[in-house]
Amino acid sequence: MKNIILNSFLASSLLFIYSCSTEIANPKLECTQPDFKVNKTVEKVYELSSNTAKQYLYDDIIEAYVVSSDEGGNFFKTISLQTKASERISAIGFSVPVDASNTYIDYRIGNKVYVKLKNQFTDLYYGGLRIGSLYVSNAGDPTVGRISQNEYKNVLKASCTIIDENQLVESLSIEQALLDTKLNTLIELNDVEFTEAALGRHYFEESNNIGGSTNWNLRDKTGNQIIFRTSSYAKFADHFVPEGSGKVKGILTKFGTDYQLMVRSEEDVVMNGKRSIPFFAEDFQSVKNNVNFALPGWSNIVVKAAKLWKSMVYAGNGYAEFNTTSTTAAENIAWLVSPKINLTGYKNAVLSFRSAQHDLKVDSPLNTLEVYISTNFDGSSIAKAEWTKLEAKVPTLSNPSREFMSSGGIDLSAYTGTINIAFRYVGSGKDKTLNGAFMVDDVKIFGEK
Repeated sequence: MKNIILNSFLASSLLFIYSCSTEIANPKLECTQPDFKVNKTVEKVYELSSNTAKQYLYDDIIEAYVVSSDEGGNFFKTISLQTKASERISAIGFSVPVDASNTYIDYRIGNKVYVKLKNQFTDLYYGGLRIGSLYVSNAGDPTVGRISQNEYKNVLKASCTIIDENQLVESLSIEQALLDTKLNTLIELNDVEFTEAALGRHYFEESNNIGGSTNWNLRDKTGNQIIFRTSSYAKFADHFVPEGSGKVKGILTKFGTDYQLMVRSEEDVVMNGKRSIPFFAEDFQSVKNNVNFALPGWSNIVVKAAKLWKSMVYAGNGYAEFNTTSTTAAENIAWLVSPKINLTGYKNAVLSFRSAQHDLKVDSPLNTLEVYISTNFDGSSIAKAEWTKLEAKVPTLSNPSREFMSSGGIDLSAYTGTINIAFRYVGSGKDKTLNGAFMVDDVKIFGEK
């Protein structure tokens, strides 16, 4: 009888101990939902903001979802948030600078956050909305700065709602992404690759250190490019840039006129595809600065006046340029013609190039850059050859000075055999409203074997 009682006591004791151990090992985690009523849209706050920092005086609350993360080290003391897109309204993003690190612990990707606007400051930083505290620069200019470590959790109230980032990310081409309306939103670029300058290099390189980060370029098949920026503190900073093609997901940011893509971690870069290699490419990196353009196989031909195309090097980048600002001729016309390019054996050929402008006064067909193709150019006479004008995107006054843009993909599938591509400039040095300069770079032709 004693043994039965003893065994029952031991069993009860073990059961009690086991139950206690289980409770301690698996505590219940509960989230307390903040009791806030949203009474303002991010879109409206954006409309009320300007380039100058302005204090928000009303007791308004907005909601948005976290899309950035400082866990990977590529974001520093800033949180990017965006709204969830609907059929009628695209996502709107904004950034909140905070004087705190490891914010990913409290603000996870996809976490819905309430933002208390009263007494905060807003501005449009290179076109993107910021919400934060007032900071006055050494020059005395008011701007939006970091919310203090003691205050930011009172401004940013994380809810219990966390959605999958796939409900927030927008799939775009590079061309579609280069808009201020996409700033601070989560985007995914498809069918892109790093340009040749990044191959065999690390994400961050001290020799390419620009403000503590390295800028490489992503490119698509039509020549569009965007800066891929990596901080020296990123956990993947010393990893090699992938050589293939694929998808890149990240937050769109901007500095000056330069759009930049910032990834959260290396997992945002998925490039398992085959790299696209053009069968004709000229990046003009071998040219000399400020001399008449001369490269093997290229033809530099004047049709009116006497000025030729020149080769230029600016900030380490070589390109071809025609500039009429120093001439007095009533009309300048000059052609820059490529070497002969053999399309035999290639299907669905696509031409792309990049171009830029500076010192333009007006948009006019009397002062412009045009692109042509010929199948019977003899290497010297423009007049004897037959030329077909190609539809290409070229810079206008609306494009920032010296900022290269893509021509877009130009379909050459109707052509076979040997061709020449020509860049024709027309302008006036005498009529100062019809002068300026056009720059050409990165001429490439892709095709399928």
